[in-house]
Amino acid sequence: MCEREQAILPSRGAGSDVSQSAGEALSKSDGPPPTERRVRRRRLVTLWGAGFLASLLVTAASSLGYLEPLQARALDVLLLLGGQRFPSDVVIVAIDDAAFAALEERQPIPRQHLARVVRGLQRSGAEIVGLDITLGGATAPTDDAALAAAIHDFSRDGVSRVVIPEGKPPDTGPLADPEFGRVVSRGSGRVPVDRDGLIRRAAFVVPGPTGAVSPILAVALLARLGGSDPRALVEAASHAADGKVSLAVWRPDGTWTATGPEIPLRPGELWRISFVGPEKSFLTIPSTAVARLGEPDAVVPADNPFRGRVVLVGATFQDSRDFFQTPVGRLPGVEVHANLVHMIGTRRLIWSSGWLTGLAIQTATVLVAGLVLVLLRPLAGTLAAIGLALGVGVPGSYLAFHGGGYAVDFLLPVVAICALGVFAHALTRRRLRQSLGRYVGRDVLAQILTEHPGLSGERREVSILVSDIRGFTTLSEKLPAESVAAHLNDYFPAMVAAIFAHRGTVDDFIGDGILAVFGAPLTDPDHARQAVRAAVGMQRALDRLNEAWPTRGLPTLRMGIAVHTGVVFAGTVGSRERVKYTVIGDAVNVTARLEGLNKDLGTTLLLTEEARAAVGDLAETRYRGEIPVKGRAEPLRVYELVQLHADGQSRTGGSR
Repeated sequence: MCEREQAILPSRGAGSDVSQSAGEALSKSDGPPPTERRVRRRRLVTLWGAGFLASLLVTAASSLGYLEPLQARALDVLLLLGGQRFPSDVVIVAIDDAAFAALEERQPIPRQHLARVVRGLQRSGAEIVGLDITLGGATAPTDDAALAAAIHDFSRDGVSRVVIPEGKPPDTGPLADPEFGRVVSRGSGRVPVDRDGLIRRAAFVVPGPTGAVSPILAVALLARLGGSDPRALVEAASHAADGKVSLAVWRPDGTWTATGPEIPLRPGELWRISFVGPEKSFLTIPSTAVARLGEPDAVVPADNPFRGRVVLVGATFQDSRDFFQTPVGRLPGVEVHANLVHMIGTRRLIWSSGWLTGLAIQTATVLVAGLVLVLLRPLAGTLAAIGLALGVGVPGSYLAFHGGGYAVDFLLPVVAICALGVFAHALTRRRLRQSLGRYVGRDVLAQILTEHPGLSGERREVSILVSDIRGFTTLSEKLPAESVAAHLNDYFPAMVAAIFAHRGTVDDFIGDGILAVFGAPLTDPDHARQAVRAAVGMQRALDRLNEAWPTRGLPTLRMGIAVHTGVVFAGTVGSRERVKYTVIGDAVNVTARLEGLNKDLGTTLLLTEEARAAVGDLAETRYRGEIPVKGRAEPLRVYELVQLHADGQSRTGGSR
């Protein structure tokens, strides 16, 4: 090696800082590195900008409905975290399997039975009754007459306290009588099903069978309970500026009052259902027991559970097929309506927090995530930021949901963090690509980025190649700067191409010297042979250059190369802002010392005993003896490459 290289190479000795000389050489060629604080600040600002953009995109996707399934499941979690409640404002009368069997499994449900149930509820003091049973077709005239009479008799101020389902009435019979239609109120039983098959939401006002809008069963019940005609109330809401009307409300003292805080009744507007819990969270009583209370001689206790309550009558027997999947499990349709009555009656509505609030929360989250990603690697930083977001977001969303009735989505910030993490990963890959792209070939770089994105340090056996231009320092002092630059601009690309052709990694350029590694960062069991082939390829490339340079008025050059096989530490070193893949260890120093022996021995390409053994029968060598080198207690057994036997290539190392 030339004198300048000899001055630099001792810093590669065992226990020394190998990064110092490489860092100095790179700094001279790339300009002064920015301070770590400035680079980190720039990276943070970049991440913050990307995070805000991610927040905008997530908010837009949410507003357009693309994230609806994800948001729905997030609210499912909040709903389940609230636990089960047991409301007392609504009672269910269930036509269960036992009642269905007692009725001889007849469908439609015998209307005599329904009539007795209605009379039993009237005698028990129920505030209002909702029938979640279709009355579409006429049955036996006596049965229809009995039910019509029971509904008509359960009236107050000339209006029945029984609300029946929306639908086409029978063509004939008492239930088709216009007088019956005037005293009874109707409500729609339609509740939409989400794409995943679950019922989560309901519109308070839906299109009716004739095209006009109709209140759902729960709204009709509470409107009638408040003394209003349900259809007239919906009509009034459609003309109100805010669409709000007053409905009956359940008071803390356990009674219903006619009016309370207004709620919006805008057609088609979907509201998330605040389910109280799984099946039978509401007090559920078999219809057969209630029907007995409708008998003339039945004794009705004064403190019965129906007094002062809203009562829903519906089918829960399995053959009814009136069951739906919900976030809290499988529920009969009548219990879905009970949840709606309770939610509206207690004003436990779930209000949307709005896109602006969501954007603000996501922005604050990604600002913190940006700080975390600056301090940690992309994967660890993303996971840490997600953990932090969930740790704060879930309790916060829970309190907003169950304390104030606001749906604050804790998963949208996580989506924004994931997007930011992907961006941070891309930044890291770009930085790694820029760092390694000068030292390895494209195919090797692609494999590194796929298989070893972190390039964490490890000890491994590699082959090291060190080359040096003989007498270049003296030559550069004699030649104009333009000629020196022309030499190097021809020389380095040709040498690097030969190294890349054999899957080598250019670790460093030190002056006119080259340090290359084979077998790292990608494992290559044939690394020693690849190193020797690359050395021969470099010699051939220099021969071609030496043939061309004289025609341009440039002098020829001579080169020395050494190859050694040994164990090193291989990995990225430096700071997060300026990293470099390199190898560290005594094997690096040995190779550098070995290359310097070319000048003393008059050789071109030298191998250590370890490299010669690893190469095997690929190379014919000449033993040059045991030679002491600086920094090692034991002398080196040195071999000169004479002939290379592979793929028809042969090269005589020769003496100079």
